[in-house]
Amino acid sequence: PVPGGRTAPPCTPQSLRWTEDWTCLADPAKRTSPLEALRYLPLGDDPDVYLSIGGEARYNYTYWSALNMGAKGKDKLSALQQRLRLVADLHLGRNVRAFVELGDNREFFETFATPPNRDKLDINQAFVDVTLPVGETTKLTLRPGRFEMPIGNGKLVGLRDGVNVRYVYQGIRGTLIEEGKFRVDAFAVKPVTFEPGMFDDSPEKGRHFNGVYLASAPGLLAPNLAVDLYWYDLYRENARYAALTGTESRRSWGLRLSGRARGFDWDAEGTYQNGSFAGRKIQAWGMLLEGGYTFADMPMKPRLGARFNWFSGDDDPGDGKIGTFAPPFPRTPLYSDAGWLNMSNLIDVTPTLTVKPTKKLTLVGGPELFWRATSADAVYAGPTNFPLLRPTDGSRFVGTGLNAQADYLMTKNLSFHAFFTHFIASDSLKSGGGRNSDYFGFWAAFRF
Repeated sequence: PVPGGRTAPPCTPQSLRWTEDWTCLADPAKRTSPLEALRYLPLGDDPDVYLSIGGEARYNYTYWSALNMGAKGKDKLSALQQRLRLVADLHLGRNVRAFVELGDNREFFETFATPPNRDKLDINQAFVDVTLPVGETTKLTLRPGRFEMPIGNGKLVGLRDGVNVRYVYQGIRGTLIEEGKFRVDAFAVKPVTFEPGMFDDSPEKGRHFNGVYLASAPGLLAPNLAVDLYWYDLYRENARYAALTGTESRRSWGLRLSGRARGFDWDAEGTYQNGSFAGRKIQAWGMLLEGGYTFADMPMKPRLGARFNWFSGDDDPGDGKIGTFAPPFPRTPLYSDAGWLNMSNLIDVTPTLTVKPTKKLTLVGGPELFWRATSADAVYAGPTNFPLLRPTDGSRFVGTGLNAQADYLMTKNLSFHAFFTHFIASDSLKSGGGRNSDYFGFWAAFRF
């Protein structure tokens, strides 16, 4: 077991590099290429003692006709992002490992700088895993250091993979796994800031993130159902909502139900938030619903899906309370890769159609409609919950996004991703300075 779950399928590069399992190459006859030889370098006779060296190169072209949907004037942006990674994963038996990942992040041809894409050579991850057997089927893994940490379905605490620099944290994480029954994650970390120079990243001052996530195995409590419970504690100075700025201490209490059976899949999550911000009480909530049905026996295996999210806003700025929902570290491409809108004061409805013309190609498309949860609050953007626009006509309708996505896995090492969205701004959004916007992104990623 590794923090957050189990290892990935053997001999397959993963987005989360520390979940990879390369013991499948212990037999020298299976190391058929120089890159595979690097993934398993034996350090003795014990097959569980080895060094694994890997890497990643990703080039991502992005274009926004309006990066901030009109909120900051003319802000057309076209750029090429370069993400380079070098990984060293040392295994000293089944219970001790040390992991280091170096990262170099740059952008080229940009009309203006976008900070999350600029971070020269630095330590992206560096941690030690110590696994303690508690029983025959129970293990506890402690992870001190610097690491990436998506949690649950990765929506409220995600990766931020659309830019070069993902969310990275520094602190300690512990994972207790009872095989076939449950998993408990507990962590106390600080987010790591990224600076444009070399080896200058550090934990952010005035901010911390603690939490506990309990996940049951599917079928443990009910057939075809997994039940998750979680608690997050986020503290940050200089937070901002609408016209207020101040210190925020926000706690999130959540329940998630997910599963699949007979072609259906579903994921339902509800979160209540309390705490304080700038001397005011926080009372906010969010609801995330997603599901679909896959016609597995039909050509291209079409899946009809739908998503419905509702995140509260502050409907009375003068009542001494803050009602705006704010996710801790959101997956910004929850709506689209454009990353225009955040999970604050927002309702969205999205029908989708997914098809697989081949085993390696997946196509997804569909419209997405947005409303403000309350017209008294703003439209928010980005992972920092920045108030982007404030419509003035009182209408709640924000606009419609028309999305198209393509993913192609050419080999287990090389993949391609493309996303296009056209956002049609409502008259209400235009009254606050918004406008129609387009986004196109294409990346090619090579991992070994």
